[in-house]
Amino acid sequence: MRPSPAKLIASFALSAVAEVPASALQSDYSTKETRALMHAYARCVVDRRPAKASEALLANVDNSTILRRYSMLIIDDCLAREARQSVMMRFSGDLYRYALADALVNRELAAHTMPDLSTLPRLDHREPGEEPREVTAAGKKLSKKKFEDAKKGYAQTVAYAFLSKYGECVSRLNPGGAKALLLTAADSQEETARFGALRPALERCMPEGNTIRFGRTALRGSLAINYYRLSHAVRAAVTKAAS
Repeated sequence: MRPSPAKLIASFALSAVAEVPASALQSDYSTKETRALMHAYARCVVDRRPAKASEALLANVDNSTILRRYSMLIIDDCLAREARQSVMMRFSGDLYRYALADALVNRELAAHTMPDLSTLPRLDHREPGEEPREVTAAGKKLSKKKFEDAKKGYAQTVAYAFLSKYGECVSRLNPGGAKALLLTAADSQEETARFGALRPALERCMPEGNTIRFGRTALRGSLAINYYRLSHAVRAAVTKAAS
């Protein structure tokens, strides 16, 4: 029996901001259609809850806290409105906050130029914490599977932490280029061209010998989060200096 849309959407709501190693969309959608649906869903959420979406992004809290504190950002009918069929979406890692940030930049900052960032302190980024150990602090030894799962989860957290700082570096180095990229449609020829224009900044910010690889969805998302946070931080600093 085919699950009802409501059940599928409920499953999405529980997993959208959790660390789940799953595909973004379980359906017959192509990768291009998946990205388009993800962005359309986030735009719908931001249109309905702009203040809360902004608050969640600027708070820079972990995904479990977003799920607990900002559950109003999981809106069933936003997915039902955008999808052409019953689907179950699951965002791994930071993909949901990436989509929200992209929608917020396009809603709030499309007509604004980024002020000078040279005197703005570095942003705070969530650190991955301590590497998991086979024996817990309470002295309990983890099973082989649990330990391997913990190591995989930690490796993913390290990758996202690196990408967060990398996105700030690129956004600072070429804010105009980052914004121009974020104003393009996902998977468009213009997006590809804008990524190409950012290549000097992307290469300069990448530490020598780094082996972490990520796709354009994660990279664009990290730029969106950092561009949005930097924009609000510098405007807050200007306002404080003027008062």
